[in-house]
Amino acid sequence: MSKKILFPLIAVFSLGVAAGSLGCRAEAKIGNAEPKAATPPPPEPAPPPTEEPKAEEPPPKPIKALGKAKIEGNEIKIPGKVHFETNKAAIKEDKETKEILQTLVDVLKENDQITKLRIDGHTDDTGTSEHNHKLSQARAEAIIEWLAKNGVDKSRLEGKGWGEEHPIAKNDTAANKEQNRRVEFKVWEIAGKPTDAQKGEATAGGPVVDDKKDAKPAATTPKK
Repeated sequence: MSKKILFPLIAVFSLGVAAGSLGCRAEAKIGNAEPKAATPPPPEPAPPPTEEPKAEEPPPKPIKALGKAKIEGNEIKIPGKVHFETNKAAIKEDKETKEILQTLVDVLKENDQITKLRIDGHTDDTGTSEHNHKLSQARAEAIIEWLAKNGVDKSRLEGKGWGEEHPIAKNDTAANKEQNRRVEFKVWEIAGKPTDAQKGEATAGGPVVDDKKDAKPAATTPKK
């Protein structure tokens, strides 16, 4: 009787030990699994391309004066008078007038860095303001036409009539009125960039003039 009972107990014990052994092996297998490799960090972004420093533009060539012309600041001054018909914009073809205008042509041809020349026309205070503005504008444009016909690219020229707005002397004597009737040649752009004359006028709202009585303008006209 006791032998019969012992056999099943041994069998159960053996199965229990076998199952325990399998469990230990299974747990050991799980515990010894290799860890997963860590995800590598993303690559660092490439540095932005280094910009090469821009080469500085060379300064424009100095303006070369020819003949009797002088370069004073941003103005081409030529002694003498550009003569017009009285109260008209027609240019007189006398020797002095042609010498002044031809000198201006030569200066512009020699100095291609002058990309814009402004011709300013001025009158005295005789007559109405409207008439004086129209007359001074027409005279500036007449000079532009003369220069263009003698070889200057018209795109380099600009005219402005100021009438009696900017005298250089009081309009109280014939001599002073004579000074106020004038044309001026302003270097307006160098290599496409505005000169100080252009910048100054934009700030002041008009040309900066010397109002001394003994002023001698670059080119003046006779009676209006």
